[in-house]
Amino acid sequence: MKKTATALAIAAVATLGWTAPALADDGLTATTGVDYSKGDYGTGVDTEILIVPFSLRYKSGDLRFSATIPWLRIDGSSAIVGDGSGGVVIDPNAPRTVRSGFGDVNLGVAYTIPEERLGFGLELNGRVKLPTARASRGLGTGKTDFAVGAEVSKSIGAVTPFVSVGYRMPGDPAGVDLHNAWNGSAGASLALGKSVLIASYDYRESTSSFSRDSEELFGAFSTPVARRLNFTLYGSAGLSKGAPDFGVGSMIGVKF
Repeated sequence: MKKTATALAIAAVATLGWTAPALADDGLTATTGVDYSKGDYGTGVDTEILIVPFSLRYKSGDLRFSATIPWLRIDGSSAIVGDGSGGVVIDPNAPRTVRSGFGDVNLGVAYTIPEERLGFGLELNGRVKLPTARASRGLGTGKTDFAVGAEVSKSIGAVTPFVSVGYRMPGDPAGVDLHNAWNGSAGASLALGKSVLIASYDYRESTSSFSRDSEELFGAFSTPVARRLNFTLYGSAGLSKGAPDFGVGSMIGVKF
């Protein structure tokens, strides 16, 4: 069995959380949207993944807490397993099926040190994926995953370059040998008044020695559409066999 990674909606919500100025203040924010990606992941057969994430985020001072559960639909190999932390498991010999349902719950916490304290921005974060999805239907791995990460950023006028690194520790489903894996991103955001443009290169190491790493280009535009409402539109393009050919999505966030 092979394993590879793809940018799911949960990853997009986590990546874009700090880029929405209208939602950056303390308090509770609810976010939902839609994410669609398509690719063969090195199998020669295209698989389509549709995800609708439901996320709550609470910010208090330098701390941020989040909880996300996705609804997903996978049209492709029956051994492509939805993974709430941003991955799929692949067996290229499995028959094609269509499955849908709720995926795994992701819980996250982040501690941010503002740029004025250190001369650069620093965020330390952690995440746990709880196996709440039905593994028998291929909507999850049935195991708990852990991940930690850090991001450094520095504002230069309206442009804020950033670099992030993460380390994922997946649980091992029966009959599958998985290993810990690194991921990283490098990019920049551009402030346009209250709106934000973001572009990045994203790399994710495969958690299996039998599949390829994922490399993607990512871009997004986030803007307030009302006092407590923010809209984000994003897309990605795969650069490697381990990534989907392309992905598109949008999110709407409401600040309470």
